[in-house]
Amino acid sequence: MIRNIIFDFGNVLFDLDLAAFEREMKALAGERFGAGKAKLLQERVFELYETGGLSTAEFAEKIALELGCTPAQVVDAWNAIFIGMPSARFEMLLRLRQQYKVFLLSNINDLHERWIADYMLREHGLSDYESRHFDGVYFSHLIRLRKPTREAFEYVLADAEILPEQTVFFDDLLENVEAATQVGIQGIWHEPGTEIGERLLKMKFLNAQ
Repeated sequence: MIRNIIFDFGNVLFDLDLAAFEREMKALAGERFGAGKAKLLQERVFELYETGGLSTAEFAEKIALELGCTPAQVVDAWNAIFIGMPSARFEMLLRLRQQYKVFLLSNINDLHERWIADYMLREHGLSDYESRHFDGVYFSHLIRLRKPTREAFEYVLADAEILPEQTVFFDDLLENVEAATQVGIQGIWHEPGTEIGERLLKMKFLNAQ
């Protein structure tokens, strides 16, 4: 019996244009982009930022240095990925919480966490979206673990005191779904651009109103 639902955030609950950052940085960096991106990946700059190993200032400065732009331009490009979260998904989460424990597990960094908090207040009037819609929220830069590592899922299971065999996990990346499956969670791939609420209705996690 499923008693717990864990959601990824980006492109499951919150719509993103993940290619926007690279488009913006290519426009700024020009011919420097290819070599700069390769060096940043080699130094694991993005992974380190997502797990709290770099401060926001350090992150923006490293990218600015490699790509020949300013830290402020990096921040604007980094936040260009966001589209929005429809109000119907908030209602969906509240309905789910009547039957299940609902959690959020996201590879997310400090800048994006702050951008989303501002968006939630500005667009939806929510200053408490985390506590209102989830039983627990796990952001990689705070727990210092990221998907698809086994440790990230084990951390959530232990902290939330839930059993893997009673838990389902939705993510838009297959590697994360497979990692969840390895620890005994029922992992389900969510296709970006499709509506998660409709998927939950078809799977009988939600009842039609």
